Amino acid sequence: MVNRVWDKENKYKEGFLKEYKYWVLEVSHSQNTLGCYIIFAKREIERISQLTTEEINELKDVMKNVEEVLMKTTELNPDRFNYLQLGNILHHLHFHGIPRYKSVRKFAGKDWVDTTWGNPPVWSQTKVGDDLVIKLRKLIKKNL
Repeated sequence: MVNRVWDKENKYKEGFLKEYKYWVLEVSHSQNTLGCYIIFAKREIERISQLTTEEINELKDVMKNVEEVLMKTTELNPDRFNYLQLGNILHHLHFHGIPRYKSVRKFAGKDWVDTTWGNPPVWSQTKVGDDLVIKLRKLIKKNL
């Protein structure tokens, strides 16, 4: 497995989905909406402006891949995707993928409502346990 420099203590390793040449895809432990994920740069950089052309091109492919997979996943099937790149707490380049939903999704015995549909997402520390992350990982990996 890749050297996860963004998680030196391996607190969030349960979210690992896929390693690409320049990027790593993981289920987020913050599920602001159902199916949130993070795309981490493998190289130790902090800013988008530090990306090479190759890294930028692959980032587009990673985003397209994960979006297609989530849209094929019946339980998810997002209506839209939003991305945030902040780096305020973790100073390692990463992108938060936030699936957006017009209507309720049901998963793991819970109704998931996108309360800010049609507006920018409200970013919060909506932490979930490893059990839910593992369920999401298994669900997404079926189509990945």
